[in-house]
Amino acid sequence: MLQGAGLFFYNAFDPAGLVSLDKPPLAFWIQTIFAAVLGYSGWSIHLPQALAGTASVALLYFLLRKPFGRMTAMIAAFLLALSPIAVAVDRSNNTDAWLVLFLLIAAWLALRGRGLSLVFAMVALGLAFNVKMLAALVCAPALLVGWWLSSPLDSPLGWPRRLGWMLAGSLTLAIVSLSWAVVFDLTPERLRPQAGSSKSGSMLELIVVHNGIERFVRNRPPARDPNMTQATAQAPRTPAYDAVPVGPLRLATPMLAAQFTWTLPFAVLGAVLAWRRRRAHVALWTGWALTYAIVYSAAGGIFHIYYLATLAPPLAALAAIGGVELWRRGAASLALGVAATALWQTWLAGGTLGWTASWIGFPAVALLAAAAAAWRDRRLTALIGIVALLVLPTAWALSPIFSPGNLTLPSASLPRWLGMDDGRGPILSRTHRSRSDDPRLLAFLEAQRGTARFLAATPNALLASPLIIRSGAPVLAFGGYLGNDPIMSLDAFADRVKRGEVRYVLLAPGRRPAEFDAWVRARGTPVDPALWRSPNPEPRRALALYDLARGAPGR
Repeated sequence: MLQGAGLFFYNAFDPAGLVSLDKPPLAFWIQTIFAAVLGYSGWSIHLPQALAGTASVALLYFLLRKPFGRMTAMIAAFLLALSPIAVAVDRSNNTDAWLVLFLLIAAWLALRGRGLSLVFAMVALGLAFNVKMLAALVCAPALLVGWWLSSPLDSPLGWPRRLGWMLAGSLTLAIVSLSWAVVFDLTPERLRPQAGSSKSGSMLELIVVHNGIERFVRNRPPARDPNMTQATAQAPRTPAYDAVPVGPLRLATPMLAAQFTWTLPFAVLGAVLAWRRRRAHVALWTGWALTYAIVYSAAGGIFHIYYLATLAPPLAALAAIGGVELWRRGAASLALGVAATALWQTWLAGGTLGWTASWIGFPAVALLAAAAAAWRDRRLTALIGIVALLVLPTAWALSPIFSPGNLTLPSASLPRWLGMDDGRGPILSRTHRSRSDDPRLLAFLEAQRGTARFLAATPNALLASPLIIRSGAPVLAFGGYLGNDPIMSLDAFADRVKRGEVRYVLLAPGRRPAEFDAWVRARGTPVDPALWRSPNPEPRRALALYDLARGAPGR
């Protein structure tokens, strides 16, 4: 995206502009601008998300300060900063940090309760759509309810004008949300990339299918590759998604709940106790939490833990509201909240760390403090319990720093930090260096490339990425992101080879598309691994390099 205006605008994955990323461009535009100013590096790519997360904490404070007071606002901001999944996401190059920030901006505008503020809230929601597509629209009902309740029914903004502003807001949302995708699809295919993870190359199809239906309906297992070895075909599959059964109690699964719900009982009490006093705010935060919880509980297709970052702000806001409301009601009420939260944290700790883990002692201390506070009618005693309740979420929030796990699929996991098996499998619990991230391979390709347009061709973007990052040269990922995208036909690929655009092809065992692999093996000459592979590679991660040059000598 730094190598040309067209590559920037169309959210291109590769320097040749053959395929785009399978997400909207806004957050990636921001990352690219930071890289243009600060230089391309891991630090400059991650910095925008860290700033977005910090801004979200500040904005949540601003949202709660006026209606609920400084203390509530400070607690809410503190809880969001301490939310484990928020810490994990804000330290990654995933775009969810920006999604959360734009949703908070939309909430601030909606809660102003004016007609024009709803339109601007829909602009912010449309920008959130251009960060994560349909994932942003889940929050729309909560924003609408918050806006509706922010202005009394007997105000000058009566029913007809309300409906008119809602229509204007809906049109604004549609225009802002779909503007880039429509421009993308209206551009002739020869002048733009193919939409990654789509079958037709259409961005609108990507919105509806891959980033819509496929989040709820799991894809069929891929057909068996005829070129797989028997050992590869019979090897057990490692889950690449968090395979937690769908259902109403899905998010109560300890590993999922530990990402964001450490103060859930306080949040529930906050929604109940503050309803009469601040209906609009409570309705917005409650609606935000419920709509996302319902969607994630029903998402039986592609689901990752880091999606739960969208639930961190409403849970933090409601928990802060609940804690302050209970404090005002006296020691017995506060002790009730502390006790309920201690029992909930015991469930989370036992389900993730084991029921004999010493960490359960912290919620046990909180439970004893709650009992003492209720018996002696002292709120200060309950504060001891509150401090004890902060230990586990703090440890979980620190875990992405000291044990980040899979950097592509960020998550928090205290068991992982402690060296325990968190039950998520090797793919989700640790980062894997790409098989093609080999300096000797890159040096060989650069030295032998000759006049070929592409440094190499690979069946998927995962193999192409390190070569592009290290060299800045075009690499043809003819199967798209995971290898099953129809980026180009076999005839089109063969034509590029005939024109001399592609000489070397890097293949991985068991990777699709199978017909490309068979064609390459039939027409190419294997290159001796001793010429391009670094010593002692892992056998199961072996690659094969083929030379498609006419008359290439055996190596």
